[in-house]
Amino acid sequence: MTASGTGPADASADGARVVVVTGATGATGRATCAALLANGERVVAVGRDEATLAALRDELAGAGDDRLDTHLETRVCDLLDGDAVQALAREVIAGHGHVDALFHLVGGWRGGKHFTSSTDDDWRWLSGNLVDTLRHTTLSLHDALLASGRGRVAIVSAAAAQAPTAGNAAYASAKAAAETWLAALADSFGSEDATPGSAAVVGVVKWIGSGRTATSPARIAEWLTELLDGDASALNGTRVEL
Repeated sequence: MTASGTGPADASADGARVVVVTGATGATGRATCAALLANGERVVAVGRDEATLAALRDELAGAGDDRLDTHLETRVCDLLDGDAVQALAREVIAGHGHVDALFHLVGGWRGGKHFTSSTDDDWRWLSGNLVDTLRHTTLSLHDALLASGRGRVAIVSAAAAQAPTAGNAAYASAKAAAETWLAALADSFGSEDATPGSAAVVGVVKWIGSGRTATSPARIAEWLTELLDGDASALNGTRVEL
């Protein structure tokens, strides 16, 4: 499967950072794209189908953002397909000349009331969406992010990864695996032979929404945008409660 997309394919001559947002059509992804555009960044919004990406563009246009034509690119890609992700990475790098951040916001939840409620199908779905998509994107963009000298990678994890319950065993395990993968990426960014300046960071929430114990999509978007200007040496490998 190959990636496809619409939007600007010119290099970022204005000095704006190029940020790839995966899971861009979810609530957190939409808020993040809006925040990044408002901050003057160039956004490559990645989703599963043209219809939801078109809706994202319409939503941003309705918000009055006048940077869409020059700063927003939409791309359809099946992130479970490693070859398609590699093709996407090559096209984005060729079009922009560099990639400065990957905000991986692909999520999902499955669970039940009891430990034995967990099924093989749940695990395949969760490990695919929460772990495999992260593996594919970080492997494909690793070198470009490192070469940037200001690369940022961030995921949103769950408190359940360190405090699992019987009913969310598969979900918590997949989230923990994603955190472990990102910790390994942070180690790569911080190695002696790596170009300094890049950071991999985990943000932690109880859940995303508007309830008393929830973290809103807007708050996550704000945090992600602030990461771009943060001190990489202080950020790399951290786990931040949001």
